[in-house]
Amino acid sequence: MEESGVSVDRNSIQFIASQPWPFPNSFMVGFHATATPTATTTTANDDDNENSSLPPIHVDTDEMEDVQWFHKDYVASRLQGGSTALEQYKKSSDEEEEFHIPGKSSLARILITKWALGDN
Repeated sequence: MEESGVSVDRNSIQFIASQPWPFPNSFMVGFHATATPTATTTTANDDDNENSSLPPIHVDTDEMEDVQWFHKDYVASRLQGGSTALEQYKKSSDEEEEFHIPGKSSLARILITKWALGDN
């Protein structure tokens, strides 16, 4: 993947959804894919501290502020509370700083929800 440096199994790539992008004449598309295991790492926020075969992430700080692996159960539990919009006028909690949930109408939220809740 371009911004995270994570390779994916090309046979696992599945189109999920699309939406217009705010830049002129642009279109955003969203896919799910399976990361290609390359090293043993610990999943962030995994209460059992289980090891899994997740590849290392290499953050391109020109493109992304932060990239982490999260356990599916952790993500699913955060979806129940709705969006955690980090507007400038709103004081965000430590939990929101750690894991931000995009708004319900965003492509990112659709992708996260379908993955975490198994709704493919």
